Amino acid sequence: MQINEIIKKRRKELGLTLKQVAEQLGVSESLISRYESKDVKNMGIDKIAPLAEILKCTPAYLMGWEIPEEIPNSIPEVEFMSIPLYASVSAGYGSCQSEFIKMIAIPGLKPNGTTYFAVKVKGDSMEPKIPDNSTVIIKKDIAIENGDIGAFYYNGESYVKQKRINNGKLILHSFNLAYESILVQPYDDFKEYGKVVKVLIDL
Repeated sequence: MQINEIIKKRRKELGLTLKQVAEQLGVSESLISRYESKDVKNMGIDKIAPLAEILKCTPAYLMGWEIPEEIPNSIPEVEFMSIPLYASVSAGYGSCQSEFIKMIAIPGLKPNGTTYFAVKVKGDSMEPKIPDNSTVIIKKDIAIENGDIGAFYYNGESYVKQKRINNGKLILHSFNLAYESILVQPYDDFKEYGKVVKVLIDL
């Protein structure tokens, strides 16, 4: 692609008029028009960097020396989702606490019809991956695969553990080897709340 084609292409991608580019560059509108119609041989070197800045690209790209994978037209906005935060779930010996605390805004969650909730983790059985008193974001009602970390209900207690399937047996595994794994039996009162998708650590 020729320099004049790059200039015209970027200007149109950004929705800028010839006049707007000219005013920002401090030149006449007709000069920008000439730049876009192959008359760029007289473009001063002092105009390359400012023009690249206006067109949100690098001077090297403007001159046709590099082809980046993608040049953003604008800085994307980060979307937040409000989800409920509950008091605690155990990463130790179990906890029944599930008191609602407040709604919190979490960036980067994608709704897609999915429900999320957040829980404060009490206990050190999942350290170092999930420290005591951190907050986990849980995606509800999806399959927790072998090796995933999830929130579980087990015989009246709630836990954050890693799900493991070993020879057809379901095990709730702790990363901290000071804690024994929990073997879930067919007669146990067991439920999967959801998969842990984010861990927030308070500094």
